[in-house]
Amino acid sequence: MKWQLNFDQSPQHPFDLAKSLNGTQDFRWRKLGYGWYSGVLGGNPIHIRQSDHGVEYRAHSELNALLSAYFRLDDEIEVIYACISSRDDNVAGLVKEYPNLRIMRQSDPWECMVAYICSSNNNVDRISKIIEKIAGNLGTPVELDGEVRNTFPTPELVLEAGVGPLEELGLGLGRHSKIVDAAQRICDGKLDLSRLAQPQVPYAEAKGQLMECHGIGPKVADCIALFSLDKMEAFPVDVHVRRAVEGYFQSRDWPTDKSIVKWAQDRFGEYAGYANQFLFHQQFNAQQ
Repeated sequence: MKWQLNFDQSPQHPFDLAKSLNGTQDFRWRKLGYGWYSGVLGGNPIHIRQSDHGVEYRAHSELNALLSAYFRLDDEIEVIYACISSRDDNVAGLVKEYPNLRIMRQSDPWECMVAYICSSNNNVDRISKIIEKIAGNLGTPVELDGEVRNTFPTPELVLEAGVGPLEELGLGLGRHSKIVDAAQRICDGKLDLSRLAQPQVPYAEAKGQLMECHGIGPKVADCIALFSLDKMEAFPVDVHVRRAVEGYFQSRDWPTDKSIVKWAQDRFGEYAGYANQFLFHQQFNAQQ
């Protein structure tokens, strides 16, 4: 069936589906043609494209609430962008340069977690292929309009399969064991991603618990916290962000990632994650 999700848009920062699904946050969207994209959200196969008043989509059931949360339509974009712009002239310029940039609230923190475990020393295309491999081999097939995709396997399914099938996928850098270790911690109750996403759980606590998992360092933990756990002060530091903030530091000694995160959170406050994405895109786009 076809459905429609209409929503108010900011005059200065209108919603842009194509730019939102560009692959630098969530890695499983595919272009279909005529503006349509294919994805799997919350176990639901979906085809979606932009419409005059929001988005239209095809799915087996109405997913308006899921999509509204996913695209963070509850965010006061004008307020957020005005806040970070007022604190930094460079970021203010980037807000104007990339008026359609959005952060998305990924519906499955576990899938987000695995994706960023696999992100180290990888580009976007490679990450997408890895995540699709994992889903294709361990997930459940779902069909929509003749297209078959796979749901992302739950931690329980990953543990049931064991290390072997993941190792056979050739994920590299021991990622198979890191994924199984994370699944084990979730199934044992040592890591509760749903709880960490609650607003009363502080950012530092969420990041610290994520980093207790084998293979999750500060940058990966910040990505998971920002894109799936609603910790908008998270500030992932990768090579693009380091390059973007280089001019802010005059010291001969290059700052540590930890000091960059502290600087960003002092400067941008609760919306440091949004500032991070503008700085990231400045460098990421320059490399394309």
